[in-house]
Order: sequence, then C-alpha cells, then structure tokens
Amino acid sequence: MRVSRLALPAVADASERFLLVLVLAAAAVGLAAPGPGRAVSAANGIDAALAVLVFATGLSLELADLAAASRAWRRIALVLLVSTLALPALAWASSQLIGSEQLRSGMLAVGVAPAEVATVALCVIAGGEAAVCAVLLVGSTIITVLGAGPILSLLGAHASVSSAGLLGNLAVVVALPLAAGVAVRAFWSPGPGADAAVRLVTVLALLFLLWQVASQIRLNAAYTWVIAALVLYIAGSVVLGRLLAAGLPGGRATAILLPVAMRDFAVAAGIATAAFGPAAAAPLGAYGVLVLLLGSGVTLLSRRR
Repeated sequence: MRVSRLALPAVADASERFLLVLVLAAAAVGLAAPGPGRAVSAANGIDAALAVLVFATGLSLELADLAAASRAWRRIALVLLVSTLALPALAWASSQLIGSEQLRSGMLAVGVAPAEVATVALCVIAGGEAAVCAVLLVGSTIITVLGAGPILSLLGAHASVSSAGLLGNLAVVVALPLAAGVAVRAFWSPGPGADAAVRLVTVLALLFLLWQVASQIRLNAAYTWVIAALVLYIAGSVVLGRLLAAGLPGGRATAILLPVAMRDFAVAAGIATAAFGPAAAAPLGAYGVLVLLLGSGVTLLSRRR
C-alpha cells in the first residue's frame, strides 16, 4: 500500500510530462479504430468525460489563489471582453475555408469555448502567474455557459437545440461540476497522494474525451481544409493573446497568452455535440492535438527565458 501511494505522484508526474505523446496516441487510436469511440460518444460519453474533467479541474483551483489575482482585475476584464468578442469572429472567418456545413459548425464551437483547462498546469510549469490564468479560466467558462448559445445564433449557426437547451447542457456538464470541484476544494486540503490522484484523473479524462472526438474524424479531402482553418484560427488567437499581453512582465504575459491562444477542445466538443451532433465535433480532435502542441511549445520557450 505504501509503495502504491509513493508511486502515484510519480505516475501523475509522468502523465503530465508525456502528455503530448499520450494525446497523439489517443488521437491515433481513435482514428485507426473509430467504431468503439463513436459508440461511446453516442451514449453521451463526451458529456460524461467532460463533466469528470471539469470537476477535477475545479478540485485544483484554490479560492485563495483566485482572490490573489484581484490586483490584475483591469487587464483580466479587458482580456475576457476582447476574447469573447474577437475569438468567435475569428472562428467564423476561419471556418469559411471548410465546405461541409456540419464541420464548419463544429469549427464555430472553438470560438465560444472557454480557456483550455490544461493552461493552469502549463502556466505553473512555464513559471507564469497561475492565479491570473485560473481566473481567466473560470471567467471564460462562465461566459461560455451563459453566452455560447446566443453567440452561435448570431454567427448564423443552425443548431439542433435552442440557446436555452445548450445553456442547460453546459450548466450540467460544465458549470455544476466546476462549482462542485471548487466547493469541495474549499473544505478539503489534499495530501500528495490525493493531489496526484486528481491530476491523474484529469489527464485520463482528457485522453478519454480526445479518443472519442478523434473517432468522429473521417479522413478525406475535406479535412485538408479543416486543418488549414484550424491552423489559421490558432495563429490568429496567438496574435490576439500577444497583443493583450503587451507591456506585461513575463510571468503575467504567459498567464494571458496561454488561455487566449488555447481554448478548451473538450468543452468545444461538448458544445458541438449538443448543438450539431457528434459528427460536428470531429474538427475538435485535430484542434486538441494542435493546441496542446502549441501550449507545450510556449511552455518550453517561457522556461528557457
């Protein structure tokens, strides 16, 4: 029992250190044998994985850390406002490269998704101000829950559910698990073993969800334009993140750049699935791989500085 407790932190550390390799492996399995992943997603597997992932993320957020970021509230408010307005427009513009209406609709989900949950961990590794990153994560998640449906409607997306229906779905799979995780953490101080277990569950839930999303991909000529649209969107979001971080010290600049440039492919997949059907989530598997590559690169560069 003692050996297993000692081994758990090492396993969690390894899962985070080799996250990119694990992400590529999960995506490859989903592409190579899509049947099981499609069957699981048809049984609401994407929503289930997303709820677990968001709950585990909530467990990693401490109220004291969130409060400590209050000194940067003006820049945080600006980042949330500008990204809420600019990223959906950027996603819409990039999606015009895609011919399939369903895949184009899935691309729009990236623009209304919140910051990627992995940005907080990446920010810590990069030596950035994790508290600022965490506040942006929570703030963007609240905006997504409240605004994803109306924004998609304004962009002209033909969703299979109403804005109210999408709001209800996001409340169940995002807002409630996040609030529950933060509430539990407020009264619970995990030891090294429990903390490692939470980190490991986070990685496993992320991989489980990516496997399902990747299984929706049907490789054909249409996906060439999907990848081109995703690369264009990511490049634009990086430029936006750098502009919003202009003039800030390195640690805070990293905490701004990461959540702006990296949007949560898991939540985006949940939005696309709820609004347009599981097949619309296909671009999000490729986006997840690309954006985690980006995050890893930014983290390495920031550590060297």
